[in-house]
Amino acid sequence: MATSTAPPNGIRTGESYLGGLADGRRVHLAGRLVADLAQDPATEGMAHFLANLLDAHHPDGGLTGADGHPLAYSLAGSGDQVRERGRAFARTARLSGGLMGRSPDFVATVLTAWAGAADHFGPYAENVRAYWRLARASNLVLTHAISDPPADRHLGPGPDGEVQSLRAVRTTEDGVVVRGAKMLATLSPFADDLVIYPFRPLGETETDQALCFAVPVASPGLTLYSRPSYASVPAGDGPFASRFDELDAVCHFDDVLVPWDRVFIHGDVAAANNLRPGTDMTSYAWHQSAVRAWVKAETVFELAARCAKVSGRDRQPVVRQQLGELAGIVETLRGLVVSAETSARPNDFGHHVCDSVPLAAAGMLNARLYPRAVELLQAIASSGLVMHPVASDEDPGAPSHAFMHTYFAGSGVDGITHGRLLRAAADLTMNRFGTRQALYERLFLGPPEAFQGKFYDLFTAGRRVDSPVLDGLDS
Repeated sequence: MATSTAPPNGIRTGESYLGGLADGRRVHLAGRLVADLAQDPATEGMAHFLANLLDAHHPDGGLTGADGHPLAYSLAGSGDQVRERGRAFARTARLSGGLMGRSPDFVATVLTAWAGAADHFGPYAENVRAYWRLARASNLVLTHAISDPPADRHLGPGPDGEVQSLRAVRTTEDGVVVRGAKMLATLSPFADDLVIYPFRPLGETETDQALCFAVPVASPGLTLYSRPSYASVPAGDGPFASRFDELDAVCHFDDVLVPWDRVFIHGDVAAANNLRPGTDMTSYAWHQSAVRAWVKAETVFELAARCAKVSGRDRQPVVRQQLGELAGIVETLRGLVVSAETSARPNDFGHHVCDSVPLAAAGMLNARLYPRAVELLQAIASSGLVMHPVASDEDPGAPSHAFMHTYFAGSGVDGITHGRLLRAAADLTMNRFGTRQALYERLFLGPPEAFQGKFYDLFTAGRRVDSPVLDGLDS
């Protein structure tokens, strides 16, 4: 059994994180095994960003509390502490412009919710608390893998009764041995540990899939099959993709041993199916994701505004209308976060959390608002996205340098600055990285139409609107 390379004493540095990425983890990227993610051109940008993020957890950085621990792991005792946690989410999101959909603070909030409601895990409650303390002290880079392989969703077991979904195959005195796959594990190649739990409701007979646990990515028998990296060479041609491509992977567990102290649920279908309401984890996770969505919209707005200004299009009425719509998207998402934080209240476990209704509304709306924001950015940057300078044009020795430097000169900026803005806009509107970003937001909470129905139930649960103007119309 591998152990996490993160030190348990809380002294986590970016340098130690980068050194730990050569820990024997098996990450297959576009058909090849990556020896060291910190050194490979396809992954080094993301790895070094995460190292910088860990280094940002210093006493004056706004990401840690008075106890020195990351605020993402904090259990709030008041509304003010909820808002403090929200400000830490915003600071983290701004470091990537909100483009990291699975920054480590997301799963940190899930684990924190579990620790605050650990009795839900029955005989494994102390395991949850102990792992939360370890992750908090070590500032682990965590992600989760929860979706089942696509074949299992529709076809079920094969002729021999074998399923692809992750399941327990036996137990030993050392732990539970698991076999199968989980997919769409965003950030998993870069993580210290994977946190596993079911995404779909389980049937009464699926006790072998009723699992919740955490294991190091470098565990023997665990292999990650990642999609190709979207990082560009040179990096300047894809300024966002080269730094913030988290990668998504299928995780194959080939008889991986999960030690008993890392097991949180084993064979208990009811505990697995009630994991979300039984721990209030969505209130924690949706807080982080709603803040990130707001910051991401800010990034798109600011990029669009700068592109409009340097090209002089900000004086055109239609562009000003488009910028106004973009600003409205930002303010809608910000306002929902403020509403949720302002309405924070103690949950059933005695910890303050946001009002989940505005957070759910933010997630539901962002599935449509983010793609619309990208569409507006594309319209505002316009033909500059079709033909724009590339990084090599910045070299004074390039044949195109003098021409591009002059031709793309804009309002108050030279052609190099204008070209960098256009390349960034193209990264979000035309490239594979940007297309994946839009799809990610559309599907973040699952199929959008299905979540809209769930939101209706959430919105109306226990709700009684006093509307005298409607009284008597149905009597």
